[in-house]
Amino acid sequence: MSRPVLAAAVLITVMSLLRAYAAFHFPLTADETYYWSWSLHPWMGYTDHPPMVAWLITLGAQFGHTYGFVRLPFIITEAIASIAVGFAAATLTNDTRAGAFAAIAFTLVPQTKLEFAESIPDGAYMCAWALALWAAAALARRASWASAVALGLALAATIYSRTFGFALVCGVFAWAITARRDLLRYVAASVAIALVAYIPFVLWNASVGWENFAFTFVRRQHIGFSAAKVIDISTLRFMFYGGLIIALTWFVALRRRPYLPLVAWTAVPLPLALFVLSFAMRTESYWIIGPAASLAIGIGAVLARTTAIARGLTFGVLGLSTAYAVFAALFLAMPEEAQAAAFHAHPNWRPALSSGVYAYSQLADDLRAEVAREPAAIYTDRYETSAELLWYGVPSMMVVPSAQVPQWTRWYRFPEVPERALLVTFRAPFGDAVDLEQHVRAAYTRVTPLQRLDLMYAGELEGTFYVTKLEAPTPAARTLLAGL
Repeated sequence: MSRPVLAAAVLITVMSLLRAYAAFHFPLTADETYYWSWSLHPWMGYTDHPPMVAWLITLGAQFGHTYGFVRLPFIITEAIASIAVGFAAATLTNDTRAGAFAAIAFTLVPQTKLEFAESIPDGAYMCAWALALWAAAALARRASWASAVALGLALAATIYSRTFGFALVCGVFAWAITARRDLLRYVAASVAIALVAYIPFVLWNASVGWENFAFTFVRRQHIGFSAAKVIDISTLRFMFYGGLIIALTWFVALRRRPYLPLVAWTAVPLPLALFVLSFAMRTESYWIIGPAASLAIGIGAVLARTTAIARGLTFGVLGLSTAYAVFAALFLAMPEEAQAAAFHAHPNWRPALSSGVYAYSQLADDLRAEVAREPAAIYTDRYETSAELLWYGVPSMMVVPSAQVPQWTRWYRFPEVPERALLVTFRAPFGDAVDLEQHVRAAYTRVTPLQRLDLMYAGELEGTFYVTKLEAPTPAARTLLAGL
């Protein structure tokens, strides 16, 4: 085994172990419990995303109801993604050193979400994208129907992970048309396999009134130019990383021979399209983790031909950024006493190293005790709150209109309007939803503010919730409060 290959193997192993430590010691984030709630109802689709994330969580949760087991499949998919990127680069360039450097570059992508191995769509998305690149590279080296089938299955997994996966399907097909017409029938078969595999998801969408497609293309965001959208911190971060991917792809894949058209066609189109849309909608940097896998192949190919100094500088820059992400993950996974000591010594760390997720177990305990004193249903004003409470064994119902409420009510709707309920809201007595207080007072005869919960962790405020007692519903309650 060559030194670069050994270095890549060691890095992937070490990063996987660090991710495993963080994964098993840090509570599930609101996004993760959101997807975990889907996994309790395995199906062919969900409101917000294709179903791959829920399927993976279902696999991990079979081992136990712990943070780490929910995230275990994502620790594995992140490692597989790096390995697949390495094999894709080695196959495409016929150079194992290029493969090793590509795997190292991709493993060092600075995303804090990855360092927790968060159980969100990104793990499956980037893994399927990387496997598709490996299958396409194998097809480019030696045309075979076996590689075409592998490519088709990987493309199917990609579009079952994120709708953005269709950018990869189109990119691979464009690569075949423009650069490898000799492979067109094989790639066409691969695309056909992916599209046929997608049919069950389309049929599920049709069965629920095209709920997912409506959310994805219409309800998720209002598209329209505004200065506020352009200067949004998430959009600015995306524009930086998206522009960087486009520029680096030109440098590593198109600037000079040997050209890497597969890298260009799969790395550039999605960030370019999203870069344009950034002027009309809020965009996120993690949407382009797939194209980052393609770029890593080109980076590996260039690093294999350059000097040791250039490689050291490249990995040094990536390593510093990744080191911060790893530090943040490991810090948040530390015991409460250790975090408290660190915050006491460095008060300025709190804003940068805050998650808010440690508040939810305390909230669940408080509500459980309150319901034990006087039985009542739980209402919330946020999907995140309901999903977190469900993880800690406290069922609830959302009573604020949102695109996700129909899905939640299919699973948890109360057969009758509860006589007594506790409304739990975040940050304010009646939350941030417009007209919630008005609707609550019209839906229940007695509305009594009960308590404000300032939940602490590591000596710092972790989250604030308000609990309001509702009694004696009016006949109009079910029509006034969403989810009932």
